[in-house]
Amino acid sequence: MPLSKKGILIPYLKENKSNYYEMPFDEDNATKDDPNDSEINETIVVGKKNVIKRNYTNLNTNKLSSIETITFDKSLYLVTEALPKLEWDLSHADTLKIGTYMCNKATTSFRGRNYIAWYTNDIAITFGPWKFHGLPGLVLDMYDETHKYEWIVTKISKKVINEKTLNQDKHDVNIDLKAFVALREEVFNKKMNNFKNNLKSRQDRGTNVSVDTFNKRQGRELLFEWEDKKQ
Repeated sequence: MPLSKKGILIPYLKENKSNYYEMPFDEDNATKDDPNDSEINETIVVGKKNVIKRNYTNLNTNKLSSIETITFDKSLYLVTEALPKLEWDLSHADTLKIGTYMCNKATTSFRGRNYIAWYTNDIAITFGPWKFHGLPGLVLDMYDETHKYEWIVTKISKKVINEKTLNQDKHDVNIDLKAFVALREEVFNKKMNNFKNNLKSRQDRGTNVSVDTFNKRQGRELLFEWEDKKQ
């Protein structure tokens, strides 16, 4: 079964920035209808297991910051990076109607994955889900070519969302992207090595133990800019 999450994109067009939130469906209290149609008062408790991931894009500072976690680590990290430069190919003649919107096709490559986006010029919003930005219209459907990751717009609303229910502004560590990637892999490799050593110590003498290693990255980002020339 695919893992589905709820994403919320909140663009601030006058400020040239956007906030994107991603959470498990059972954490999505902030978008439930308010019977008074006023400010939402529910509070989401952000635990270590069901963390609301947040991506802040700022075109004025050309910075992007994200709330991230590390497997086997209980800390929350505020990871800052230069705004990724996405080179979109807008030359595709393909069109697709999604709901009532006519969409155009765009493609790009980003950190080891190739993506296809369907965007509409009817909504002139340059921000998109996760770390994507730079298209002339709002992305209504986007996926990588393996279909491992996909973002689909299910609702467009002018309703004001109280971001205090989403943005707890809680993190334990400030760190830049390059240092975070190195730390994440160090923590993971250390844990795996400890696991293998503990497993071997429990085996009878003379028993051969084979433990698969998972050094190859499995997430959304497979290859970073500073590694590009090395690969």
